[in-house]
Amino acid sequence: MKKWKITAVLFVAILASCTSFPSRRYREQALYGMIYDGDNKPVHNAAVYINGKHIVSSDIQGHFTIPDIKPKLQYTVTARKEGYEELQLEVSFPDPSYILYLHMVSAAQLLTRTGEAMLKKDWQSAESFLTRAQNAGGDPGETGFLQGVLLFNRNLYREALSVLIPITETNRNAPYLFLFIADIYQFHLEDPRSARFYLNKFLELRYDPEVARRKEETEKDEAPAAEG
Repeated sequence: MKKWKITAVLFVAILASCTSFPSRRYREQALYGMIYDGDNKPVHNAAVYINGKHIVSSDIQGHFTIPDIKPKLQYTVTARKEGYEELQLEVSFPDPSYILYLHMVSAAQLLTRTGEAMLKKDWQSAESFLTRAQNAGGDPGETGFLQGVLLFNRNLYREALSVLIPITETNRNAPYLFLFIADIYQFHLEDPRSARFYLNKFLELRYDPEVARRKEETEKDEAPAAEG
């Protein structure tokens, strides 16, 4: 009888161990993740949030560890870094060995994609990339210039100038920006006086005989109007 009791106790202990193993497996534990940019390079010092709470930041290799995660539950994961597009996704971790891979695209990479789309004359994609770059905090001078180019290609010349001219206030050492504005005034808006103003700006930074000739032409174009 005593031997039977010992066997029964051992059986209950084994049964309890077996039934409790899955619950231990799916209790809170660490989740490992990696963050890469649009060129598959690690993104360091990106802030990672779980359900809106800042938990950790990625290291120099783009790695991070989130403690106390319960597998099989739904979480909102957000990654943020200045100059990058914010990333947010809903994730359910199916298994404790799950590794979370995040891809964050930088504003600079989005601007590069904008330019590539423009070269292909894929204006719709270019506008989409540019909007994303602006939202990611891209350089105002670069985003403004590309926005002006897009408006120009839609034949919205005055709208393009409204974007391009303010850039000249903060970027005075950009000769081809002045030349682009002069082109719009001279060839699309037939405004020789304004064109000459920006041709002069170009020539102050870089001499070009063709541009100098164009400047002289604007003076001739304006002369009959002045006499009238």
